[in-house]
Amino acid sequence: MPPAITTLPSELVSLILTYFSLRDTLSLLQTCKSLYPPSLHHLYSTLHLCDRIPGKYRGPPCPPFIHNPLRAVGNDGCRALARTINEFEKRGEVMPGFGYIRGLVLEPEVFARSTACMTDGLLRVLGDRIKEGGVAVRWVKVSVWGSYLETSDDPPTGIERFLGILKRYSEGKQADEFSIILDTNFISSISQWFKPKCSIFDLIDLEKVTSLDLLIFLHDDEDEDGFRLSSSDEDDDDDDYGDIHEDATGERISYEDRILETIAGKQATDLTALLTRTVNLRTLKLATDNEERQYSPPPIERMASLLNNLQTAFLGLKQLEWLYLRGEMFHPSYFITPPPKVKTLKIKCVVSVAWWRRFANAELKGVKELIIYNSKVETASWMSELDKDDYEIEQDGDEYGMTYAATPKEFDLGSVKVEGLREFWLQGGFRPRDLGECIAKAAKGGISILGDLFAVPEGEVLRGQREGLGS
Repeated sequence: MPPAITTLPSELVSLILTYFSLRDTLSLLQTCKSLYPPSLHHLYSTLHLCDRIPGKYRGPPCPPFIHNPLRAVGNDGCRALARTINEFEKRGEVMPGFGYIRGLVLEPEVFARSTACMTDGLLRVLGDRIKEGGVAVRWVKVSVWGSYLETSDDPPTGIERFLGILKRYSEGKQADEFSIILDTNFISSISQWFKPKCSIFDLIDLEKVTSLDLLIFLHDDEDEDGFRLSSSDEDDDDDDYGDIHEDATGERISYEDRILETIAGKQATDLTALLTRTVNLRTLKLATDNEERQYSPPPIERMASLLNNLQTAFLGLKQLEWLYLRGEMFHPSYFITPPPKVKTLKIKCVVSVAWWRRFANAELKGVKELIIYNSKVETASWMSELDKDDYEIEQDGDEYGMTYAATPKEFDLGSVKVEGLREFWLQGGFRPRDLGECIAKAAKGGISILGDLFAVPEGEVLRGQREGLGS
């Protein structure tokens, strides 16, 4: 007969409880006196608040958070928990278990439709307890979406009030005493859909952020119709000031200054400032979204200063170990060199031939796991003169004759600098012909080259196998 759960060591009981739902844990707490202490501790150690039960987690790895839908408290649960806490307070008592809270997970909808943000809701009660020192939170996973910050409440209620309390609490802690796992879709108020009255800099103690899942929007500014100049247009400019142009008021400004005022320019500047502040970041997922609007960057030389500053900010992330880049990273030829401690690098971007050449020249000696699934850029508006030899360019039928399709010619890299790589996932997409061969040669043994066999040319896999590099 297996031993009864009441006879097991407390450490093993705690492990078993991780497989229980909230309802099962509560039932155990109410029916078994000897298991009351570990059940109560487990029930409240992490408080996961949501409007609806979350599905699959798609963010970066961010311990100590472990995604477990069975542990999530929905809208009705938030209402009941707040009511119970208030009942205890009316009697001058503290609700049992409330002081055990060490982790707090706040899904985005909690700040919108949830009863948690009501005047007597759970976030107000919880914020008050944190402010008074009654809840010693060690970590918070919070989703801050710009559309939920469009409020003119004064004094602030809901999300802004709670985050204000949390920021002051965080600023009084050391980095090893408190950490923030942040999921957000804005930095400042740049978006085509929402205009929050505050920025992430106002809401979050960025020095305590250890994991960041950030989505930003890139699209052409409607007021910048004359902004996209090709290299030939610039060369033909008869203006004695060269790259100086007039704005709507007639004031003369440089081309580079105009870039800083575009949506992409402002986003890059804000992102640089954000990464400069997140000095304890360990995992980062950065994605861009411009599916609803066109984004046509100028030649990369025009963005050099902006992108160099952003690269410097990335290299300053001394603690970063996991990096995922997805979408258009401001320019298809802009390769972001990861910081030296990055061990896992995932890239799913829209790139050019020049991007691949920059990849080949980048020092990636610290990367152990590399996953790539890139797609090619479709139009030619971003090109410099140096890019044109790598593409077949055809007019794409635009009525004004200004849009061109760009088809990349086949190309090789020759070599790459990935000496420390141990696992390489190639998931099809746009890539050089000799990529697998270059990876296998640089890694010098002990590497697994994985991926869809229909996406990886057979010769590349066979070369790796012949050299004993895995498959």
